Amino acid sequence: MLKGLIIQASHTEALEAALTASGLPWRKVPGGSGKAISKASGSLGEPKELLCLVETDAEEKAALEQGFFCIGYLNPDLPGQKLSGCRILLEGFEEIDREFLEQVHTRALGLPVTIAETARLRIREMTLSDLPELNRICRENGLPEIGEEETKAYIRYMYGLYQCGMWVVLEKESGRIIGRAGFGIADYLPEAELDLGYLIDTPYRRQGYGEEACRAALDYGRDWLELPEISAYAEAENTASCHLLEKLGFRREQEFTCKEQKMYRYRKDFGY
Repeated sequence: MLKGLIIQASHTEALEAALTASGLPWRKVPGGSGKAISKASGSLGEPKELLCLVETDAEEKAALEQGFFCIGYLNPDLPGQKLSGCRILLEGFEEIDREFLEQVHTRALGLPVTIAETARLRIREMTLSDLPELNRICRENGLPEIGEEETKAYIRYMYGLYQCGMWVVLEKESGRIIGRAGFGIADYLPEAELDLGYLIDTPYRRQGYGEEACRAALDYGRDWLELPEISAYAEAENTASCHLLEKLGFRREQEFTCKEQKMYRYRKDFGY
């Protein structure tokens, strides 16, 4: 659990106000001082229980050497900083809150973030231990399996940097993985875009699990990611998926052919 934030960056007034309002402890320390980071952590917790916000490569190096997880601020007044060891890079702080920082910290610990819980489902980020079951579902549905190195990169970059991706869907009662749902990058057309996708294991189909998972993913996209719109793609012959997308409020906008397969492109406007 995240116990606090050490701030070694500029222009953080909005962030400081948000943290104070949420009750998350924080300390601001002078820039360029590794000793100040260590001193500030003494009243907050152990390094692995904290996040350290930095804006220079030197500050990042000092924090990492002491065992802290870092997040970086891309300060326009300090060009040329790479901050390559940071868990996420921020361009501002207006929309950064305690919940966001807790998710970053959870991922830094190597734990999956829970995206949503519904009446019957828990939707969370994927872990390496999920691969055997996920790959079984993929094989049985004619989809390529997911490799371990690919998964490690996906967890770090899609979840860590973009806060979204394809997530694991579990039935709450049994704890079983029954599929996946979330957002991927569709490249069927010349311009790639974020799209909604889902896959439910055969024994759990026609029971409303796909709709339940997709609605939870869409709520996350609207409320957490603040997406103005989202696309979805379906094979024309997959009438069940086409019907579900329309039930979810998607509107069919385009028909095209991909690899000799007739496809539909759908779009849903979140109404911002």
